[in-house]
Amino acid sequence: MFGFFPSILSAFLLGLGFYLLLQVLARKEPANLPRGSMGWPLFGETLGFLKPHRSNSMGSFLQEHCSRYGRVFKSHLFGSPTIVSCDHELNMVVLQNEEKLFQVSYPKAMHGILGKFSLLIVSGDVHKKLRNIGVSFITSSKSNPEFLDCVEKMTISMMNSWKNCKEIGFYKEVKKFTLNLMVKHLLSIEPEEPLAFKILEDFLTYMKGFVSLPVYLPGTPYASAVKARARLSATVREIIKERRKEKLGLVKGDFLDAILSKENLSDEKTVSIVLDMLLAGYETTATLMALIVYFLSLYPNVLEHLKKEHTAIRKNKENGELLNWEDYQKMEFTCNVRKCGNVVKFVHRVALQDVKFKGYFIPSGWKILPVLTAVHFDPSLHENPMEFNPWRWTSAIWMTQDKATSKKVMPFGGGPRLCPGADLAKVEIAFFLHHLVLNYRWKTMADDFPLAYPYVEFRRGLLLEIEQIQAKAGKIET
Repeated sequence: MFGFFPSILSAFLLGLGFYLLLQVLARKEPANLPRGSMGWPLFGETLGFLKPHRSNSMGSFLQEHCSRYGRVFKSHLFGSPTIVSCDHELNMVVLQNEEKLFQVSYPKAMHGILGKFSLLIVSGDVHKKLRNIGVSFITSSKSNPEFLDCVEKMTISMMNSWKNCKEIGFYKEVKKFTLNLMVKHLLSIEPEEPLAFKILEDFLTYMKGFVSLPVYLPGTPYASAVKARARLSATVREIIKERRKEKLGLVKGDFLDAILSKENLSDEKTVSIVLDMLLAGYETTATLMALIVYFLSLYPNVLEHLKKEHTAIRKNKENGELLNWEDYQKMEFTCNVRKCGNVVKFVHRVALQDVKFKGYFIPSGWKILPVLTAVHFDPSLHENPMEFNPWRWTSAIWMTQDKATSKKVMPFGGGPRLCPGADLAKVEIAFFLHHLVLNYRWKTMADDFPLAYPYVEFRRGLLLEIEQIQAKAGKIET
């Protein structure tokens, strides 16, 4: 009886060895590929690629590979042979040739988290239709006085809640702010409602597993994220059901209202685009705001210049008067500050045909990962790329926006898949910074810095020591 188990083990190991041998033999690569390493059989170099590192650097994996093989190299990542691009020109070609030369191709394991109609996954006409719905609503909302007032009032409310605090966990606070704002704007749910808290809790779980290893075992971040996504879907479905039942769809005037009253979408697609918009307006916006606040604490000269811009805007306002679209358009330096952070490290694409570019050969069917953050750290494109320098986006001759330089940074992605919520995020960040720099001083902790997992996280949640600035004449009270 006991001799039976070694036999099973031997058969298993023999079968595993045979499988791995087949994997190695199957790796017959085309000629003229970029140099690189395919790593271990089956696992490739995925673990090294995903190894956490400081977010204001490329990380040891990319630094070593670019140094050894160049800024475009081959690898084996996420279960597929892959071309990794840290080259700006190639990245632009990939992003701008969606559905022509390349197509979105996220690992199948991510589909369980995102849902089959997520904007990150779908392509072709389905993607175009769903994205246009989101962009149309955002275009009409971004300068709407009602939306602007909502952003500012929620900002002031959050600043008020800090008045008696000496320390705050900023990353958690700003996540709560951005999600409450998006839930209010998209679904007309007030921040104090229990449902808003429930959605926030599920989104926190959802995001922890978003880019984790796709292991569906009880307790793993991936399994928890799949379940959180199912709960979020059920929540939105229930809201849709209630609106149809009570015929409130034409009364709320929010994003869900726009879909239900104008678009002929299935419930599954409606739920998916609502969750996509919540995701885009919540996690990426909050992370970018946290990065900006972190770097402002390290660069007092940038903070002082930013404060001067907002002081000048506030001086032209009556006491208690809210900001408007014209004020936002005056926030030019704020716009430059906003460009100095990047949340999305890389995107997944696949070559639809053989592609040759700058001597690189990308075989049809191979994955390609444009690494957006690596371009921002390229010294051939940016002088002192590790420095937080918002002036780099301004032309020294005319002190205007330098469009040529600005195109070399992509905080919101690029091409047909440019983040649909980018314009809303820009307004939210600008209004939030307006009140923050005029009302508070803050310090970060020496051991609290941003890490890329590849999603951005802070070691201590960006714990800030804060001090309220005494109110001055002409400044709005928070």
